[in-house]
Amino acid sequence: MLTVSAFILLAAGIMTHAGMDGPESGAVVFNEFMSHPLASTTETEGEWIELYNKSGDWINLSGWKIVNHSGEEIVLNSYLLPPEGFFVVGASGDESRNGGYTPDFVYCSFSIDDIDELTLHCRTVVIDHIDFDGTWDVIPGHSCERINPGWVSNLASSWAHAFLSFGDGDQGTPGFINSVYQNSFAQNTWAFIKAFSQ
Repeated sequence: MLTVSAFILLAAGIMTHAGMDGPESGAVVFNEFMSHPLASTTETEGEWIELYNKSGDWINLSGWKIVNHSGEEIVLNSYLLPPEGFFVVGASGDESRNGGYTPDFVYCSFSIDDIDELTLHCRTVVIDHIDFDGTWDVIPGHSCERINPGWVSNLASSWAHAFLSFGDGDQGTPGFINSVYQNSFAQNTWAFIKAFSQ
């Protein structure tokens, strides 16, 4: 059984396990976002973003930022995100108003448009970036899901609209594996080729 002091040392080790300089770019990725909910009381209250830790390390999200195209920021509190873990940030923690899901972190003064960009920062390092426009599969009432966390982030073909319902009737999988998830070598290879042919 761990003593209190041993637990504190273990937690400190976990928080720094990603390296003295912090995690590398791509360690945590944007995995899903809801920019145009229909089931929430207001559109803003039903907006949310899901992060996914695709590294093999526990990562402390303390001080990390998500920035949109307007320069609005979400500054995250301390949270230990485990390997293969999901972290959902949302505009409202009230499930009777936000479409019926439970966020891990509630932000304010931040919006997600149907055409927007999102950048994830850890201090001076850009961890992930997506810039979505009218070519992306963004549909009202559906989240936009990454088909595979390992695929190229800023590529429309790496994303598709969700087809599983949650909460009060919108389509999405906040905090769970994406409904469109694929792990096909052929699909992954094609996405890789497209990324370098543009």
